[in-house]
Amino acid sequence: MTKQALRTTLLRRLKQQEEGERLRKSEAIRRGLARVGVFRQAKTVGCYVSLSYEVETRRLITQMLEAGKRVVVPVVRGKRLILSELRDPERDLSPGAHGVLEPAPSAVRPVPLQDVDLMLVPGLGFDRLGHRLGHGLGYFDRFLARLPKTTATIGLCFDFQQLDRLPIAPHDYAVQRVLAA
Repeated sequence: MTKQALRTTLLRRLKQQEEGERLRKSEAIRRGLARVGVFRQAKTVGCYVSLSYEVETRRLITQMLEAGKRVVVPVVRGKRLILSELRDPERDLSPGAHGVLEPAPSAVRPVPLQDVDLMLVPGLGFDRLGHRLGHGLGYFDRFLARLPKTTATIGLCFDFQQLDRLPIAPHDYAVQRVLAA
């Protein structure tokens, strides 16, 4: 199956998932993440702001902020992602590029990549080696290529998004671990 056909299939399956099931599995992933040593030890965590069909991260972001972690989220700048500290999700976030919630221009607080201990990464699919399949625009691959090697990376997905093998290209970057439910 081609990358594009796989994207279409996984995206359709994601969008067809019942909301209750999506939230139940997202909660299981949050509980699993809380048991991961690198997450517990991380002081600064990069986290994507979920789209309506992805592993839900809004509650996770709130929990991390309440626990005293510094939370940073991606912001699209041209063809690149930068990270911005998120202090108040309710006030700071607004629709940005491609309809993804990101800090409004007045709420952008850039954070150097080397400050991030852990980056939580979305994907349409992940394989057993951590390779990810995104929407095909390359934002996260270019971003992951710039992350320091010391930054831990974890992909979050639902069990049906975990595949044995994905078609990969030289510019594709793998995450170190995948958490699924």
